[in-house]
Amino acid sequence: MRLLVSCVPYDGGKSGISVYVREVVRELAAQGHELTLLCEPGEELRLGRETLDDRRGKTSRLASDVPCQIPSISAPRWTRRPALSMLWHLFVLPFWIRRHRGDFDGFFICAANRRVCAFYPLPTAATVHDLANFHIPGKYSRLRMFYLAHVLPHYAKKARHLVAVSGATRDDMVKFWHCRADQVTVLYNGLSRGRDESDQKDKRGVEGERAIASTSSIANIPSSSAILYISRIEHPGKNHVRLIEAYSRLPRETAAAHPLVLAGADWKDAEAVHAAAAASPHAEFIRFVGFVPAAELERLWSEAGFYVFPSLFEGFGLSLIEAMAQGIPCACSNNGSLGEIAGDVALTFDPESVDEIAAALARLLDEFAAEREARIKRGFEWIKRFSWEDHAKGIVELLRERGVSRLFGIPVAKVTESEAVERIIAMARQHHSPFPVPRSPFVVATLNVDFVANAVSGWPFGGNDELWGYLKDADLVTADGMPIVALSRILRQPLPERVTGADMVPAILRRCAEEGLSVYVLGGDMDAVEEAFGKFGVESCGLRVAGIDPAFVKLDEPQPEIVERINAAKPDILFVALGNPKQELWMGRNKAKLDVGAMIGVGGTFNFLAGRVKRAPKWMQKTGLEWVYRIVQEPGRLWRRYAYGLVKYSWLSFRSLIGGYR
Repeated sequence: MRLLVSCVPYDGGKSGISVYVREVVRELAAQGHELTLLCEPGEELRLGRETLDDRRGKTSRLASDVPCQIPSISAPRWTRRPALSMLWHLFVLPFWIRRHRGDFDGFFICAANRRVCAFYPLPTAATVHDLANFHIPGKYSRLRMFYLAHVLPHYAKKARHLVAVSGATRDDMVKFWHCRADQVTVLYNGLSRGRDESDQKDKRGVEGERAIASTSSIANIPSSSAILYISRIEHPGKNHVRLIEAYSRLPRETAAAHPLVLAGADWKDAEAVHAAAAASPHAEFIRFVGFVPAAELERLWSEAGFYVFPSLFEGFGLSLIEAMAQGIPCACSNNGSLGEIAGDVALTFDPESVDEIAAALARLLDEFAAEREARIKRGFEWIKRFSWEDHAKGIVELLRERGVSRLFGIPVAKVTESEAVERIIAMARQHHSPFPVPRSPFVVATLNVDFVANAVSGWPFGGNDELWGYLKDADLVTADGMPIVALSRILRQPLPERVTGADMVPAILRRCAEEGLSVYVLGGDMDAVEEAFGKFGVESCGLRVAGIDPAFVKLDEPQPEIVERINAAKPDILFVALGNPKQELWMGRNKAKLDVGAMIGVGGTFNFLAGRVKRAPKWMQKTGLEWVYRIVQEPGRLWRRYAYGLVKYSWLSFRSLIGGYR
């Protein structure tokens, strides 16, 4: 793809965003994409041949395929001041892109928590690293805090795809920016270079053999058992002062054996950190080594015996996984993304408690060898999920994605049945992971005419805002009805095909059996569900059925015992067979309490699978006449519902055609 990449701001190459820009640009170039970089005036990304050739040892491929110089465009000189740079990005850059949009296939913003555009003439993906301004009062000036809280979110959400570097950042975007969950894709950051466990064991095998050249700027680090923290020296955000206070509580002989090394350039209020270090009783064991160039980072890591990351808030925490990759035992904050990125590898603590930081340091230093070795091994396994290559591929996939059709304010995914099934299985896998990230279940909804009639308001018809909100916020909505597909095509947002719950469930069950995922059914007739599983051949295919619960569900009562039974079974996929809208309302109200991977309302699907209710012939399904077949089967129960639904749906569709649904 021909991509325009905004590398603003670059922070002089001395921040986590700088690392992100360099690594993602390097990966996109390595994957053969034609890049044009948009840089700050006077800034230059140093991505020469030697740097590129060193990447994961793939020298021959990169030397022949990747040019040394990537074309770049500089912003005007007057944008050197941050406020002017923000305004230029917002109101000038979009018009430049519009004028040159024939030269590019897509636009990628490396730091959308700092710079965005007022509108986007090209398909755009924008990465958000953190929303620290909502967590740390007074982190920036009042004007900048206002911009970050009230101006930037409005324009950032106009981008086609928003990328969060962690689940914690994604959740913050939903909470503070009021993004839709389906609008944000989590793509974890990666490691700067690939790591091999055996190589790390060789590097760290004999402490006495590790030395550092006297010419290095970090040559004054006195021991290979140092406690290291890499971060710009910023107060209070990076929490150096509490770390120094906690370190000061260690016994003097322990501090002498394990000096505290603080690497990073001085930033906002750095003098407070230096003052705290000078006042510490262990001041002679605290070393500030300044900003460490990339060429010397390996030496810095080789001197570290332990790594600590006490930041009050991080969007990701690149140095934490780098420490794991180096085979260094770690301790870090339990808030923001750090607890998520730490998994069960690093010790975690409350960063606002000096007592907890001190206790974590003491425990880290006193671990038995076997426990420490086990922690290091878990780290080598854990970091396999962090890859710049995968991150760059994810960005490109988003820019190429067919996206969604927005009908009545509801994002209906442009997916085929097989694609929808694979997405659902991917959602369930996250719950099945050995290191699951705590989060609410993924929500899957199948949109049909009946669903629209129940949920959507439009004069003179009423609706259900709770149900509509459930649909708008669902992680995946499929078109369960030919009228939905037909409307999308009339509106020139064509959906590829009808994707029904009745067709998906058997495919989901087959994939669950292959993947070893478990399922749970709530509601429906127990005999019908058991018959359906019997016809599916549960025993022969090895499908794990975590439970069948025919409980009578009441929406006006909490019924915590139902949630407790589901959570005790910990299913990867929850099927709720209560019928629309009851099943969706129940899932929406209990979503935050459920410990499941993904959940989907399936209505009477198990009656179809059991053969108790016959589906219409295929030709009627494809032509959108299945409702006629259903009315003939149950005229007394269904004719009024279908008549009302079709009239209301036709009216809402007409409104969409003449002026767009609001």
